[in-house]
Amino acid sequence: MFYGILGLSIHVLFLYSIFDIYFKSPIIHGMKSHSPPVSPARRLVLIVADGLRADKFFEVDSEGHSRSPFLRDIITSKGSWGVSHTRVPTESRPGHVALIAGFYEDVSAVAKGWKENPVEFDSVFNQSRFTWSWGSPDILPMFAKGAVGNHVFTHTYPAELEDFAAKDMAKLDTWVFDQFKEFLLQAKKNSTLMDMVNQDRVIFFLHLLGLDTNGHGHSPGSVEYLENIRTVDKGLKECVDLLSEYFGHDNKTSFIFTSDHGMTDWGSHGMGHPHETLTPIVAWGAGVRGPIGAGRDLYRDGLSEAWKLSIFRRTDVGQADVAPLISILLGISIPVNSIGVLPFEFLGTNARQQALAVETNIKQILEHYHLKVKLKKESTFSIFFRHFRDLTPERERELLEIFNILMNQNRYNDAIQVGIKLMQLALQGLTYYQRYDRFTLNCSILFGFLGWLSYVGILIIRDHTSILHKSLEVQSDKAQESGIGIQNLTIGLFSGAVTIIITFLLYVQNAPTMYYLYFLSPVLLWTLVAVNWNVYKEAKAYVDHHNYVLQLLGLGVLGIFGLELLVISFFRRWMLSLGLVAIAFWPLGTSLKDTDKLLTLTWIGSTLLMAVFPLLPVVGREANYNMVALAGFLNVMITGYCAKRPEVGIAINTSHRKGESNQNALITAAQVVLLIIGSFTIRSTAASIENKEGLPLLNQLVAWIILVILPTLPVFGSPYVLTRLLNVAASLVGTYLLLCVSHEGLFGLCLCILMFLWLCVEHRLSHLHYHLQDVIFLGSISSQQRKSPVQSLTLQDFRRAYFFVFFIFTAFFGTGNIASVNSFEPASVYCFLTVFNPFVMGFLLLIKIMIPFLIVSCAFRGILVTLKIPNKALFLLVLLMSDFMGLHFFFMVTDTGSWLDIGTSISHYVIVMTTTIFVMILNSVASFLTRTTWKLRPPQLKRHLP
Repeated sequence: MFYGILGLSIHVLFLYSIFDIYFKSPIIHGMKSHSPPVSPARRLVLIVADGLRADKFFEVDSEGHSRSPFLRDIITSKGSWGVSHTRVPTESRPGHVALIAGFYEDVSAVAKGWKENPVEFDSVFNQSRFTWSWGSPDILPMFAKGAVGNHVFTHTYPAELEDFAAKDMAKLDTWVFDQFKEFLLQAKKNSTLMDMVNQDRVIFFLHLLGLDTNGHGHSPGSVEYLENIRTVDKGLKECVDLLSEYFGHDNKTSFIFTSDHGMTDWGSHGMGHPHETLTPIVAWGAGVRGPIGAGRDLYRDGLSEAWKLSIFRRTDVGQADVAPLISILLGISIPVNSIGVLPFEFLGTNARQQALAVETNIKQILEHYHLKVKLKKESTFSIFFRHFRDLTPERERELLEIFNILMNQNRYNDAIQVGIKLMQLALQGLTYYQRYDRFTLNCSILFGFLGWLSYVGILIIRDHTSILHKSLEVQSDKAQESGIGIQNLTIGLFSGAVTIIITFLLYVQNAPTMYYLYFLSPVLLWTLVAVNWNVYKEAKAYVDHHNYVLQLLGLGVLGIFGLELLVISFFRRWMLSLGLVAIAFWPLGTSLKDTDKLLTLTWIGSTLLMAVFPLLPVVGREANYNMVALAGFLNVMITGYCAKRPEVGIAINTSHRKGESNQNALITAAQVVLLIIGSFTIRSTAASIENKEGLPLLNQLVAWIILVILPTLPVFGSPYVLTRLLNVAASLVGTYLLLCVSHEGLFGLCLCILMFLWLCVEHRLSHLHYHLQDVIFLGSISSQQRKSPVQSLTLQDFRRAYFFVFFIFTAFFGTGNIASVNSFEPASVYCFLTVFNPFVMGFLLLIKIMIPFLIVSCAFRGILVTLKIPNKALFLLVLLMSDFMGLHFFFMVTDTGSWLDIGTSISHYVIVMTTTIFVMILNSVASFLTRTTWKLRPPQLKRHLP
């Protein structure tokens, strides 16, 4: 129990560490606000078209016609335009936080999902006099909760409108436009509302979710998505005209049109593909520069030419730069946590006003920088504190003096350039202090990893091998026992002293609570290693005595090669195919090729078939329900065929097992019926949604009933290995099919077949003296009795552990649908719901991820029971291998480079570490599915005397 709790705690700690080391929250409190001296606009309209890609918005057809003629005309005649570059995670919450609050949330914020503010932060809404917003109930409340006072008003539509299967998902946007128009009409009639609307520093926020919903439901290349762009353009024109008319064309309104994130070609987002990180920005109105000639192209990416906009100057911005732009236009304070640099080229004011606006931005960012330096000084011994080299206090004063001199000389353009340089250095300094403790934290986690790997190695050698019993004879007299006691006492005292010193140093530096865990966990792990160091000594003596050094080195090189192949497969899926080909022909090097040629050929064929899937396109980019239907049909046929085989146990007809046989036959029949119903439900739902008729209520009820009932049926079946595994496979694949959209259904079925063959192959190679069907009786999963003692680990067990790890990651990446966050296809859950609900959808996605894992875990457990291998021993081997890979990916995590690189590095490390944690959990779930047996007891009928 201690080892399990320790292992789970250590892995959770290691997993969490990257978010504390690489992606710590940038929010700090205690800064004062800075407002610009002038305000070109009295009000501002912020329009965010959720999920709008830059290319789909800016591009024109072969005849030069735009999908958004109104905004295209703005670009060419009234306003400024460019590309807004977003950051990972490209999700709605972080995107809106960047636009409205001016900072990029740490990557872990994607896990916070669509909650209201988990921490308080400043925003342009908070700094405004009044803000009215219309749109999604998932976005607007986030920025109302943290606002000071009752001046942020939200108007949201019912969550039921966010239906991916609806006929017209653009209605989400028309609802917003209609509500905005109605609001203006009410403002004409309601004097109180009119007075509020006519104040200065007013923001109108229009959140348009139709494009995001259409993109998820149909893809950004679909007619629905492209027509939605036309709908947005038309509705926006009507609202702009009505607003201008309401204020008497006073030219005191600024408009900013942009998006929170883009979308991949297959309709998803979350990572760093350019289609997700390139979004449009168009600004016009009060205080905004009009179109000017392009001049020299600063970007050289060919986008302006492709969009036929090369003659108009393009100004790109970082997404967080929009917040200071809003603040300067409205004359409100820049949000205190903002790290945005004012895109002054968007301003249509004179050079002096632009320089004063940049000066306000400088004060706000330096305020942020100074507080960060102060906090870091307070948590670091003064003799160890290291200033950011490029912006020391002396360098800061020098640049500020130059800026002021240039301002006094009316050299405003030069002053702006110096100010931009100063802000960039301050932002680099913020990053420097954000990463200040990174090196020491990395070293601590490295020592923790190495300590954990060493300790797992000790547990394997000590508890699950015969090395210690066969090593050189060790004296056990009282003197030696006394020596070991003194040694352990010394280790304990040394570890205690180190713990006290580390705790004291962390305490006096006001270190965060998690730092204590990061720095003290290696002490605990290495103490456990030191206390048991004699295990390694005896193992070394054993290896030297039997001249196993070269053998051990050879096996070590082979093992590292195999694990490195898995590491590379995270970047190149086809490496899994290469590994599967090698595994396919592995039996040819064993005795199996002579003893059972049919099994050998079947193994080769099924493994080569599995090798095809990593070479296929990623699932989710194109739905193919014919594949799902085929997988359902094959699942029914295979289940029915296997159920009739006598070795499975249903055909047992002896008197003392007749009742059990009848119960299992009933359970299997129920599974087949549910599989057939599920297959028809999938086809019916797909046809209904394709015809834009929505999700039928009956189909939805059937899907949820199957999801609840089908996975629980195996626990009522036979407790014998083959029968139970058949029941488990039928239930898991049947449930999995309800969440499939393409060939992943066939993948799940092929995975089950391969796992069954793996069990057969391992049984044949074990040279046990009974036939496969006899394993039914000797290897009962629910039995606690063993007819032979539990074996020690052998070299074959290392291979079995590697196979398990390899098949786990094949289940993970085989169809590519779980390789990253942005490959989730909402169509996967259409049998259960089509109305947007992130938590239910996330739960169903988790089930889809877990089912292939469970298939492999249950088969692996069957192998352990059949061969009487200690479960804990194999699990420790698996842990050793996966943690070796985890250490690789820990040092591959980065927060620099392209957003794709950052997102990929995070997801790879999270996948490896969560896989290890999930394997711990799934081992228990697999044990429940394979060991638990509940009897069906018919109700007892009382007899009544006549």
